[in-house]
Amino acid sequence: MHVGLAPISDLIASPDVLEIMVVNGSDVWVERASGFSHHCSLSTAELTLLVEGISRLSHRRIDALSPILDARLPDGSRACVVLAPIALHGTSINIRKFPQRTLPLAAFGSEHHCELVRQLVISRANVVVSGETSSGKTSLVSAATEWFSPHDRVVCAEDTAEIRFRHPHVVALQTRPANQDGMGAVTLHDLVRTSLRMRPDRLVVGEVRGTEVVDMLLALSSGHSGSWTTVHASSADHTTQRLVSLVLRHHPQWTQRDATELVHSAVTAVVHITRLANGRRTITAVRSLKEHSC
Repeated sequence: MHVGLAPISDLIASPDVLEIMVVNGSDVWVERASGFSHHCSLSTAELTLLVEGISRLSHRRIDALSPILDARLPDGSRACVVLAPIALHGTSINIRKFPQRTLPLAAFGSEHHCELVRQLVISRANVVVSGETSSGKTSLVSAATEWFSPHDRVVCAEDTAEIRFRHPHVVALQTRPANQDGMGAVTLHDLVRTSLRMRPDRLVVGEVRGTEVVDMLLALSSGHSGSWTTVHASSADHTTQRLVSLVLRHHPQWTQRDATELVHSAVTAVVHITRLANGRRTITAVRSLKEHSC
């Protein structure tokens, strides 16, 4: 039994359950390969026990002053909790499970696309993996790291630790929220800057969406080759636009032209992944930002 998650321990343990969702403060829905289904309803006491268990296991605070929790559970699952009344109809919980083993690169698409990704790893290209929510971006990066040289020193910075490594030399860093006094926060921006002082051969950054974008891009454009990151985008072609928009939003002193030049100087290629109707995650495009074509 997963201690602290007793109300849904059977779902956590089930290998065919992909995602667990609590809506309206009680209704438990699950996603399997076959789709969504209603599983059961929780009592108020069970819901409270579940929220407390997630908070305790993740060492993250959640209460009336901090009503949103985004954290990693010990088994690698990612939990997001939003308390009422922020969640209007009752506390909402989302637990996304990850495979206990890293999927091989071949699981993500055609032999042609997978070979392109392998060559990007081997040639030490700087790669952005793009896709929509739950499209498999993190899983694809985990698969790509299997091709990293065992002699590489890898430094990984994430908001919530999700990327899986089977590598002998990884320094894994995770952000931390502020305490109840508003002190002690460690942001992804902090971790990216710290990572660059740790002499990485390869820098891996979880989803980029804040002020860290410029430090990361500047690092990639100044010699940190072989680095990987992810970004939320609807297509491969939209990815560069998304990165430019992030630079301009968080660093308004930059011009559109300078931001665009920075992205193109830092990123070698974009790998876009899509979740198909049958639930399979697959590479749908590999786009080069350099002169040669992918």
